[in-house]
Amino acid sequence: MPRKNKIVIGCQLLVVGMTVLSLSFTPAAFALTSPEEVTPQVPKEPIIVNGDNVEYFHEKKMVIGSGNVSIKYKDIDLTCDKITVYLDTREAIAEGNVRVTQKGAYFTGERMNYNFDTKKGSVLKGYVNAKPFYGKAEEVNKIEHKDQFKLREGYVTTCDLETPHYRIQAKQVMVYLGDKVVAKHIFMYIKNVPVLYFPYYVQPLKEHKSHITIIPGQKKDWGYYALTSYRYYIDDKNKGDILLDYRAKKGLAAGINHYYETKDVGKGAIKYYFTRENEFVYERSGAVRDRFRWQIRHEWDLPEETDTKALFEFNTMSDRDVIKDYLYNEYEELGATPDNYLTFITQKDSFSTEFLMRKRFDKFLTVVERLPEYSITIPDNNIIKELPVYYRMNASAAYLNHTFDNSNTANGLKDFNSGRIDFYNRLSYALNFFRSLNITPYAGIEDTYYSRLAGGRTNQIRNIFSAGVTNSIKFYKIYEVQTNVLGLDINKLRHIITPTIDYYYTHKPSIAADKIHQFDSVDAIDKANGFLFGLENRLQTKRMDDEGNMNSIDLATLRVTTDYAFTLKRGELFESKYDKFKSVDFLLELMPYNWAYLQSTMSIDTKHYWIQSESVDLVATWKDIWTAAISNRYEYTTNGQSSLVTFDGTWKINEKWKIRAYERYNTYKAILEEHEYTLTRDLHCWVAELTARFDTTSTVGLWLVFRLKAFPQTPIGLKQTYSRPRFGEAGTH
Repeated sequence: MPRKNKIVIGCQLLVVGMTVLSLSFTPAAFALTSPEEVTPQVPKEPIIVNGDNVEYFHEKKMVIGSGNVSIKYKDIDLTCDKITVYLDTREAIAEGNVRVTQKGAYFTGERMNYNFDTKKGSVLKGYVNAKPFYGKAEEVNKIEHKDQFKLREGYVTTCDLETPHYRIQAKQVMVYLGDKVVAKHIFMYIKNVPVLYFPYYVQPLKEHKSHITIIPGQKKDWGYYALTSYRYYIDDKNKGDILLDYRAKKGLAAGINHYYETKDVGKGAIKYYFTRENEFVYERSGAVRDRFRWQIRHEWDLPEETDTKALFEFNTMSDRDVIKDYLYNEYEELGATPDNYLTFITQKDSFSTEFLMRKRFDKFLTVVERLPEYSITIPDNNIIKELPVYYRMNASAAYLNHTFDNSNTANGLKDFNSGRIDFYNRLSYALNFFRSLNITPYAGIEDTYYSRLAGGRTNQIRNIFSAGVTNSIKFYKIYEVQTNVLGLDINKLRHIITPTIDYYYTHKPSIAADKIHQFDSVDAIDKANGFLFGLENRLQTKRMDDEGNMNSIDLATLRVTTDYAFTLKRGELFESKYDKFKSVDFLLELMPYNWAYLQSTMSIDTKHYWIQSESVDLVATWKDIWTAAISNRYEYTTNGQSSLVTFDGTWKINEKWKIRAYERYNTYKAILEEHEYTLTRDLHCWVAELTARFDTTSTVGLWLVFRLKAFPQTPIGLKQTYSRPRFGEAGTH
């Protein structure tokens, strides 16, 4: 009769080797010794089996555990009702409520085969939880030596319900932990109804971008519209968005935004958008015409030892308004004149350089071309070790060509150009007294060569001398105050006063600015003489952060500055020919709580004693319950006055419902220029947003948006086809 070794070890068995030669144990410990321990080899990590009943079979080199079985091996946790572990192969068969957890993800089933060495496993009728995705399949396989799951004849979803609201179903789905989900020939189901088919589906887990987004709505200039975006994913280095939009008054439009990344020469984007306006329209608003936009952007960090970055951007359009009409968010970000340039920027500790090439491609734009320009900057550098003497230098060389748009050239304006070499050298002497008083006198010379002036003269050099002195001193006092009145959490107060007085002087240039072609600020330099006065008051306290450290916090800051310009009479030292305060500027910042912030600015015209501009922003957020932002913008210009008050707020009514309101009120016209309201409903795995916008033309904009909670952000391409008002935006009338 064959011998059968059966060892019951309470609730824990430690399996150390593949073959057991000898056994020895005491009431407190049990160990297995293998041949590997005799030779100088590193033993494999032990598998620890816990359970209500654990048995070891010596001849079969097998361990059987039952009842609340659990195993922790490296980064793997396994639980089940029963398990059989084969010591030779380190394979296991688990049965009953099987669950394997690794890196925050787990899969479950009734029966599973698993190898602890290769981390390969399979389970029938399995379930995978790899947040934000969940999945079920007839068979779930854990890929050998990889953090990957393969689901056969199954589905994935971001809905964690037993019967999900929606699912993406395919014959095979690959889940790459912490990276992406990939499937081919998929059907998207809402409940049990198939609604979409895709030949290929990839959802990166590192991006919170919706794979598909559809925004319907209505707008005055567009009529009824639907903006759609499909996010495609070739691999980690190539992905993008396909745009297909329909506007009842404009017609069909399509585009693509492709984002790429190379191994050696950087990353970039290629964007194209096209519409045959007024073709295929429900309500024609004009003649049929082609409108388009091309954009190519590239960024490249050259080898680290060069400290150089290369940037390239190319833009061409059918007309100057196509971005404003169709890609309004991009218009707000980039303006009406997209750039075309190639630049190499080098940033060293002691200097920086830039090579810039700028070229116009669309004749309806006014552009200063730089063909090319090279500049070098040396920041303040201590040139005498024993003395605080500093040298600064800026130099540039360029061929500049000022091109006017075709409407201006038709009116008689002609392009002009010139070569220009500019040198600015400055010396300064930084003095410090009593550790709080700083005085820095400086003097500089700027020499600029022009190959051609505005009057036709050639090969001219302009000389400018400038000088000045900066002065600042700091006073402070600490008040022993400790209180929590009104929840302010005051732990001492420090009041800091910093007055500054800066004097500046620029001698009359040897060539007047009106004799020079105006390309940029270098050409506009004129004589100047004056003082910059400033006074800053800052109130600080200390508060404890989340780690228990006391940090200084600015409770309030008030800064007042003004520029006093003057010209002395010839031969006089103290009698001025001309003097004035240009403006008096105020900045106030208050942050009494970490959830509330106020900033206010004001500029006063000292000639007419009126307010030139003013702004107030008050922003408050209370946990995730509500947010409120109130803004006022006021401007007084030669075109008139503008005063707008805006409000943007959200309120979470409960776990299911949230509302948002945006309003913009023109106080001078006494009209509500624009107001927008959004009602948000949490649909468990989806979020639905219904938004209505109204303006002074009685136009109603209405759109409904559904977003996956797991991927709430709007795709990049769609962001550039859809605009919403921004907090604090202002206008004039």
